[in-house]
Amino acid sequence: MYKNLSEPILITGTTGFIGSNLLRKLVLQKKYTDIHIIIRKKSSLWRINDIKKNCKIHILDLTQEKKIKKVIKSIKPKTIFHLSTYGAYAHQSHLIEIKKNILDATINLLNECLKYKFKIFINTGSNSEYGFKKKKMKEIDILEPNSYYSIFKAATTHYCQFMASKSKLKIITLRPFHIYGPYEERTRLIPTIIDNLLSHRSPR
Repeated sequence: MYKNLSEPILITGTTGFIGSNLLRKLVLQKKYTDIHIIIRKKSSLWRINDIKKNCKIHILDLTQEKKIKKVIKSIKPKTIFHLSTYGAYAHQSHLIEIKKNILDATINLLNECLKYKFKIFINTGSNSEYGFKKKKMKEIDILEPNSYYSIFKAATTHYCQFMASKSKLKIITLRPFHIYGPYEERTRLIPTIIDNLLSHRSPR
């Protein structure tokens, strides 16, 4: 996939764990020269500080419709990776903020990008859209969201599916399951397990 992306490339959520790794992968390939990222004004850049010079940074909130129109018009992206989100952490529990930053933000971004006939728009969903299951999950399982976060992720999935059918353009949703790796926060499950194992390792 990395070898066949149409430029300009637009990525949201690059200050997060998955988004920063995606940006790093594209930048280190040294094949793509027209990469744009959208970040919030107060975003922490520690994951991308060493590579941010290799892309064009647009500072705005995806809930700001007028600013999005201006930025998307200037970029006219052909490949969009939408990873920006809010509400996945316990301290992000405010209903209105979760709705604004997941559903409203995605609608704003997708609707503007549609005006310029992109090649592909990749939305990021969540395994939490399925809710709790007593057996191994399948992609065709009924969605049973059980939190504000998962409710609006599921709504976003359905909106993207509807717009794909309506526009006849490639709009897909990926649902990551328990991703771990470099630049993950130390408080997450896998880093915590590794740290605990290392702290209990017997000295040789």
